[in-house]
Amino acid sequence: MTGLLDRGAVAGGPTARCSRNNGIPEDLARRLAYECEGIRAKARAKKNFKRGHDFEAMLCRVLRDFLPERVGICRGRVVDRNGDAADTDIIVYDALRFRTLRGAPHAPDSEEEVQAEAVLAIIEAKYTLYAQAKVRDSNRGQSLAKACSQIADVKRLVRAEVPLDVIASRFGLREGSFERRPGFPVIRNPLYGAIWALNLETGELQKSDRAQAVSLRLQEIEDELVRSGLPRERLPDTIAAGDLLAVQAVVAPGGRRRVRPFIAPDTERQIFSGVSGLVIAAMQLRGAIEDIVLGEEPWMDWLDAQLAAAE
Repeated sequence: MTGLLDRGAVAGGPTARCSRNNGIPEDLARRLAYECEGIRAKARAKKNFKRGHDFEAMLCRVLRDFLPERVGICRGRVVDRNGDAADTDIIVYDALRFRTLRGAPHAPDSEEEVQAEAVLAIIEAKYTLYAQAKVRDSNRGQSLAKACSQIADVKRLVRAEVPLDVIASRFGLREGSFERRPGFPVIRNPLYGAIWALNLETGELQKSDRAQAVSLRLQEIEDELVRSGLPRERLPDTIAAGDLLAVQAVVAPGGRRRVRPFIAPDTERQIFSGVSGLVIAAMQLRGAIEDIVLGEEPWMDWLDAQLAAAE
């Protein structure tokens, strides 16, 4: 699994496999394999099966058992301090410090509203991800372009940036004493966005070079985003679809390539094929949220606004 192209790489191939899940905990791999097979069995039976909803609910259950207790899992929408909102399939938030705007959820896959400052990660979950440029109308909601657009809609929401020298809420180092690590964002609270899919469709290239097809389509979407004047950081940080995994990577000293969880100024896209995409993506998600330092909810701003309105 080597090779970074100038603007996105395809690594590995149809026969590339990770021995023993490349060190990933086997219980997670077994759990996801079992749950995914259950989803496929329901799809084959076609009894009381809602593809998108059932896949999202399954991922919520798995993540609830896999992520730390301080993390909340729900479905719904993210709301910023200006009242703007964007829907997303799965929201991962800091439940230790924050509550959802509708109150504590009663189930891991309940639909809630979450303040933008509380969000650690968002996931667009698709039973089948359609990566080709031309997608029939009935499948456009499951297309790669639509999923990227939904990630961008959430990432555009307003929340105060946390500087690099902040090490915990309300605690920081001396200003300028902390330098950005290679391959990491310029702030401590980037919003991690991912697309997870059980299946992948690439049209005519379905049985040939699917990894190259996904790489080219992602580049088209990125070029369109940049042409519109938006930063590439609004793209998904990670995409796991079937046995494909698209991540961010940086060239470390000595020429070695190191995977990073977030899009950063010096990262490039790398695509692996023939891997357990969802398993590796879940592991990366856990690492990403451990690296994030969230800011504060704008309570004083809200208070000032209420008092100003009352004058």
